[in-house]
Amino acid sequence: MLATRCRSSVATLALVAGLVSCGNPTPPSSGQVSVRVTADVSGTPVAAVVVDVSAPDITSPLVFNLAIVSGIASGTITLPAGSSRTITIRAFDAGRVQTHSGSVTINVQSGANPTVSIVLAPLNGDVPIHATLGSVTVTVAPISSSLSLGAAIQTVQLTVTLLDAQGNETNGAVSWATHEPGVAAVDATGLVTAVGVGQTNVVATFQGAVGSATITVTP
Repeated sequence: MLATRCRSSVATLALVAGLVSCGNPTPPSSGQVSVRVTADVSGTPVAAVVVDVSAPDITSPLVFNLAIVSGIASGTITLPAGSSRTITIRAFDAGRVQTHSGSVTINVQSGANPTVSIVLAPLNGDVPIHATLGSVTVTVAPISSSLSLGAAIQTVQLTVTLLDAQGNETNGAVSWATHEPGVAAVDATGLVTAVGVGQTNVVATFQGAVGSATITVTP
């Protein structure tokens, strides 16, 4: 199980329900733990994402590179279970210039871990990057869609892919929601319907992990 320490970090953190409170720190445990890392880098110039893991009992920091496909950086990191694991995520553009950074210090236990969300702060005025750490990742497709109120077809069907910490596809029921109901509505199957002009995100949630798609509605 993941639990944050009682201090702020470089990243803006949003802890998903199910994490242990700061008043009850998680004791160290043994074994290796696989954690799935996903970052939405669409809309940014990011060409590479690096994940570093350090801790008082980890002699040399662990380093992982995430693969980027269709605007999503993802991969599995393996680290020893225990307390005070600092996970730092750095993003770079094609010129190898760092563009974003964020970190979180957590306790890790063997077995499934709830999701921790991190917002990577931009270093040069770019948009932030949203990343998640956990046992399951949710990917929504298509990642963006444009609908028109004047078109004959004003809907788009979204689908989800669920991956476990090892990157294997798994099954489960997700819940759907829209940030702006006045722009687009979504039903229990992921079918999105245009409602009004504007832009919104439609979100799929599974076991605390979140995936989203951007919906733009024109007149």
